[in-house]
Amino acid sequence: MLSLGYQTENEIDINGKTYLVDMSYDNIIRLFDLLEDPTISDLDKIFIGMKMLLDCNVLKEDETCDGEMLAAALLAIETEFIIDKGNGEPLVDLQGNPMPQPKSKELYSLKHDADYIYASFIQAYGIDLIEVQGELDWRKFNALLQGLPTDTKFKEVIDIRQRPFATGKGSQKENKNLRELKNIYALPGHNVEEGE
Repeated sequence: MLSLGYQTENEIDINGKTYLVDMSYDNIIRLFDLLEDPTISDLDKIFIGMKMLLDCNVLKEDETCDGEMLAAALLAIETEFIIDKGNGEPLVDLQGNPMPQPKSKELYSLKHDADYIYASFIQAYGIDLIEVQGELDWRKFNALLQGLPTDTKFKEVIDIRQRPFATGKGSQKENKNLRELKNIYALPGHNVEEGE
């Protein structure tokens, strides 16, 4: 998570040694692709992921870096640097019981919406994401992505995906147009029927 009061941390301690984590946004996106790849074993994902994030040569010299320890380190990097957990506290009701978590609908994909994201960053910030690969920190990229203005293509697509269908008299034509737009901009595997 990005903090305005402190320097952005990119170091992690593993077995008493400090390693620099490559937190460039494009590296983290490639890490997500790796972790979602069904053709790669979990153990290989751990070793490849750590090679992507850290100076792998240093890890090879450390004989105590086994798969289990690297898995714990990868999880620590994910929770510390990559995943925004909010304050980490579960939502509770007045009696202190955990609240049911709503199913979150996937509104965008860094992979499938790359064109919209790229165009929107240039439009809103004048940032060419190709030119800043290897430089722009993931946390800064994520903050800029979430803060894109509503008049950018990316935000327009998100608005279409989450816009509800109209109800009442005369809404049939409006809903037909919205359904067509939702299907045009749908993520792979998300065909839209009225009422969704």
